[in-house]
Amino acid sequence: MLRKGDAVALIAPAGPLSSKEEFDRAGRVVESLGLVPRIARNAAKRDGYLAGSDDERAADFNEAARDRSVRAIFALRGGYGTMRILDAIDYDALAADPKVVLGYSDLTALLNAITQRTGLVTFHGPVAALSGFGADEIASLRRAVMSVTPIGTLRASETQTLVAGSACGRLCGGNLSLVTALIGTPYEIDTTEALLMIEEVDEAPYRIDRMLTQLRLAGALKNLAGILVGRCKNCDVDSEHPYAAMTLTRTLRDRLGDLGLPVLAELPIGHDGEQWTIPIGLEAQIKDDCIVIDSPAVL
Repeated sequence: MLRKGDAVALIAPAGPLSSKEEFDRAGRVVESLGLVPRIARNAAKRDGYLAGSDDERAADFNEAARDRSVRAIFALRGGYGTMRILDAIDYDALAADPKVVLGYSDLTALLNAITQRTGLVTFHGPVAALSGFGADEIASLRRAVMSVTPIGTLRASETQTLVAGSACGRLCGGNLSLVTALIGTPYEIDTTEALLMIEEVDEAPYRIDRMLTQLRLAGALKNLAGILVGRCKNCDVDSEHPYAAMTLTRTLRDRLGDLGLPVLAELPIGHDGEQWTIPIGLEAQIKDDCIVIDSPAVL
């Protein structure tokens, strides 16, 4: 559990930040939680579309993982590049000294890799420099990483039940592009008897169809317990687009509706607005239109 005064390493394992203001904002967010920000030594670097070289980005993560005074590692932003450092991560150091690891989007690759390699719970939630951090988002983050009480029932008024039902399973997943990109790699996400989270941004319905079809063909959706779909930002096309007749909702029903699994959509997970902090690796339940987590995510 994170406590007031704990140190938080702020790292950029994927894309670069664009301004000093973003670093300052991340620091203020961490301080508002009563925590102490430590910006990683390479976090301000830029190498094309990456926040420094692969070695530099991996070194920042590993330095934080090996530092026993650091109690959490928060991603500053997503972008692209986290997959490139998966082979260089010191999973043993993190297993020997567990700490909170938080992020989303491109961090999907790292979060799920850590959980599968170490058995530790990781956290799909806001990035320190770019997320909204409204009151509900802060409350969800605090409940997940700064409290030893069970997370309890997560309910959102906008939730859509695409397929009704109840299920219990281990939470996994995150950004759909990353879930799909990991197929066939040593870091492919184990979806067996799991509740799979998926969310996207700036992907037209036919592209989401393609990714879901790839997951189907790869057998990744075969033994799931249930599916949790986040708010997919800018993923419907306008009426002038040649594929406009196939909406996102119709695409999701078409690709997921025949699996015999409960499917909830429009959850506060991902790129669109304030989001829940979800513990990857923890058991949860789908009950009606809610997610229920009956245990704490931290000790």
